[in-house]
Amino acid sequence: MNYKKYEILEHPAELRLRIYGKTPEQLFSNAAEAMAQILSAEAAKFEIKNQKSKIKIDVKSIDINSLLVDFLSEILAKSQIDKSVYLVSNVNCQISDVKAELKATLIGYPIDHFDEDIKAVTYQDLNIQKIDGIWQTILVFDI
Repeated sequence: MNYKKYEILEHPAELRLRIYGKTPEQLFSNAAEAMAQILSAEAAKFEIKNQKSKIKIDVKSIDINSLLVDFLSEILAKSQIDKSVYLVSNVNCQISDVKAELKATLIGYPIDHFDEDIKAVTYQDLNIQKIDGIWQTILVFDI
């Protein structure tokens, strides 16, 4: 079954997307890629082999939904501080009923300016589910 990485959904005040992945790790990676491409259209051209900087992050949360918001918020903060966009080259999730953890390697690419200003990653409509073998969720960015 073929599937999309993400699609932009219309929303009156925010940027709303549906994110897809074959695994939770791929869902998280695709969400980070979508955010990078929203921040800078140039991100679609970046290749891991031309990496500028590499950062390892470790994120812990209470559940998978919080983990996605915390993960993307961490990347967004780093993007704003470093004036860079980040793609994920490696992500590993461990999710249970009592905790959710993620370790990832981010590849940073400096940019001249942001095409869109994402103020925050929200919990609005966020509900990660596996449907017909594909992990998916709605993701809303406050812009």
